[in-house]
Amino acid sequence: MKKILLASALTVASASAFASDGYCTDVGTVADYSYSWNGTNYVLCELPASITTNVTLFNGIDVDEDAPVLWALPGIVTVGDGYVQNTSYAAANHSVLTIEAGVNVIATANNAALVIARGAKINAVGTASNPIVFSSADEDFTGEGEWGGVILSGYGVANECTSGDTCLMEGISSNYYFGSGSSSKAANETGSGTMYYVAITEGGTEINVNDPDDVANGGNEINGLTLYGVTSSTIISNIHVNENLDDGIEFFGGDVDVSNLWLTCNGDDSVDWDYGFHGSITNVYIEQGDKNGAADHAFELAGNPNNYAATPLATAAVEGAYVEFVGDNADADTDFVFKLKEGTDGYFNNIVVTGYNTGTTQNCDAISSTNISSADFGTMSVDCSVVDAMTFSATGPSSFTKATTFWTAAPACN
Repeated sequence: MKKILLASALTVASASAFASDGYCTDVGTVADYSYSWNGTNYVLCELPASITTNVTLFNGIDVDEDAPVLWALPGIVTVGDGYVQNTSYAAANHSVLTIEAGVNVIATANNAALVIARGAKINAVGTASNPIVFSSADEDFTGEGEWGGVILSGYGVANECTSGDTCLMEGISSNYYFGSGSSSKAANETGSGTMYYVAITEGGTEINVNDPDDVANGGNEINGLTLYGVTSSTIISNIHVNENLDDGIEFFGGDVDVSNLWLTCNGDDSVDWDYGFHGSITNVYIEQGDKNGAADHAFELAGNPNNYAATPLATAAVEGAYVEFVGDNADADTDFVFKLKEGTDGYFNNIVVTGYNTGTTQNCDAISSTNISSADFGTMSVDCSVVDAMTFSATGPSSFTKATTFWTAAPACN
């Protein structure tokens, strides 16, 4: 209840932030004084590679140029310095990036991404009628892999990194670290900020690890929204991730609670958790396709792929999910709705699965037998075939219904 009340207060507060004016040069650099995008000429303001002071991406007019501002990610933009190996919370920079409702942030380079490092915060508070939108620079909001994605990192527990700062982020630079969290009260009070009514589309670029560009020299794909050790004092609600080349959302440890999540037509899994994630997902709406010829799952869940017994085990909860298959060729042997891998437990309740009865029997689940002891499925309605009935045993039919996304500009799945 506390989070709901706080989120509501933030929504009201953000209404007063509409169309505030300012100077691009207070935040970044003018890259184009008359940049045409979706029928409007903007001042294109490029964000710097590193942000270590409190800044605001305002939704309004650049006072110097008397034109609206469009914000740009020209590469990897990092808020704070907590990504440096062995940076403690006390030593980390605690800058806050505020993004006003209605702001569009475009990536003008394929290897662009926004990284909120440990210790820093994002305050991205949109509304249902004025969401914040991250996309590539094209004007149609469609096309996966055209830029990176949004990454938050906190000081929560990731069970791969409990003995030191040894975990590297995927898909950005080789020296971006996360981990070293603890279960102490102090660590759990260090949140990563707020994301509220935010859309992220066209991301997931695959970065060439041999690229001489020093901001693109490690990892492979980036998820639409990636959460590294993000704690429960972070507010993430009403998020739409569309057409990401890799996963829609992935959790690497932490215990953040995410609510009202739309994941549409992402190229790999819609939801992925690893490294002992022990938070929750409430109300998730998934349109899962069969892109790229890969094994694409609505939920691909693991505790720790390197150590099946690593603690804490992943024990997250999914309360309310509507999973709709929208592809053409679901493969009963690979495209599972639930792919529960080694070292994860979980609670799944009020789930609807539809569209998987494609003329051949599609399997709902592929569940490992290693260190999965308490996976619990509550009320469910499915049109696929349950394979592991011993673990996958529903108690009755679900009444969960599909909800329309807040993001009215969301494209249909390609």
